[in-house]
Amino acid sequence: MMIPVEARSLDCSKSDGAFGLATECGHFLKAKSIVVASGARYRRPAIANLDRFEGRGVWYWASPIEGRLCAQQDIILVGGGNSAGQAAVFLSGHAKRVRMMIRSGGLADSMSRYLIDRIMATPNIELMIHTEIVRLEGSDGGLSRVHWRNRKTNIETAHEVSNVFLFVGADPATGWLKGCGVELDRTGFVVTGAQCEDGQPVSGLETSVPGVFAVGDVRAGSVKRVGGAIGEGAQVVAALHGFLGAKPAPVVQTAES
Repeated sequence: MMIPVEARSLDCSKSDGAFGLATECGHFLKAKSIVVASGARYRRPAIANLDRFEGRGVWYWASPIEGRLCAQQDIILVGGGNSAGQAAVFLSGHAKRVRMMIRSGGLADSMSRYLIDRIMATPNIELMIHTEIVRLEGSDGGLSRVHWRNRKTNIETAHEVSNVFLFVGADPATGWLKGCGVELDRTGFVVTGAQCEDGQPVSGLETSVPGVFAVGDVRAGSVKRVGGAIGEGAQVVAALHGFLGAKPAPVVQTAES
């Protein structure tokens, strides 16, 4: 256990038969396999007082707990991607009204058509384009008032709102993997389960570098939930045993004439 220590880089050349992990404190660790579980950080818009109300009215997810929390209330949801659309539809079944705010002029470029159609057909979802939150107000008890601005007209409006949901994406903690050969998707998440060995698919948690695995929020395609990360953490144990227990390929010798 090394706490708190930040990983700086990963050497996958295996020049001496092992991976090399460099840490911020100058250690260089050797290992036969690596599990990447460095997670992702939620993007935090430039909103005044945001940090004051995180967990007390500002949420980055929408579970049944939050659904019950905002029952019959006016709420705000920020974001225009599929996750935001799914959350808006879910929360509309609990809240009195869902104000869905996006900075752009529409959803077509960032959301699947079926979700757009569902949002447009849901009477208590109000889509507010060219709109961004600028300031939050409240007390030690939590959020109570939200100020937002129309980016076209520059007109600022404020209303009593106790719950704001931010679905503006997350940035994976994968900078330390640069140059090691581990494949990332276009947004920087680790791609897994894409390659085959001897015509056979490998573990769904193994990366493009054999012996390097990824679990949790850092992995492309993961569900970005605690329960999912726990499940993948348990699943990768079997994958590690399979990799470490695999017999090396036989050496083929040929006779020279």
